[in-house]
Amino acid sequence: MMIADKMLGVLLARAVEFHGHLGPFLVLGIRMGVIARSMLKAQNHNDLTAIMFVNPKPPVSSTVDGVQVASGCTLGKGTIRVSESADHIAGEFHAGNRTCTITVKPKLPNWFLHGLMNGTEKEVLETAETVLARPDEESQVGDVPPASF
Repeated sequence: MMIADKMLGVLLARAVEFHGHLGPFLVLGIRMGVIARSMLKAQNHNDLTAIMFVNPKPPVSSTVDGVQVASGCTLGKGTIRVSESADHIAGEFHAGNRTCTITVKPKLPNWFLHGLMNGTEKEVLETAETVLARPDEESQVGDVPPASF
């Protein structure tokens, strides 16, 4: 899957406005939400629900904000729940009778974290766009069977 530049720009702008700044875990959440919507063929924001498994403290908890923006699942609508997980970041997404579980691979590459946490504003945006536009098989987000939890 490749994210169209226009969609990428809209998602990043919405996420930054919602969250307050652009960071690595926000980008991961956006990526997870986009993949879930695509895999489950969710037609609108009301078709999807999610359970996020994350550390509830920043910066890792920022993943949830990215998922909310990209998937349309929100705490306010009750379509997303957060379950504490100290050792991994994952999301279980549901649309009708379809389910997918997405997890962040255990070791994020240094260039990703460094580029999003220590770069100039321009470098952060370029790194975020690169991560969001990568094909699924090259991204740091991948599918895992629910049993792996």
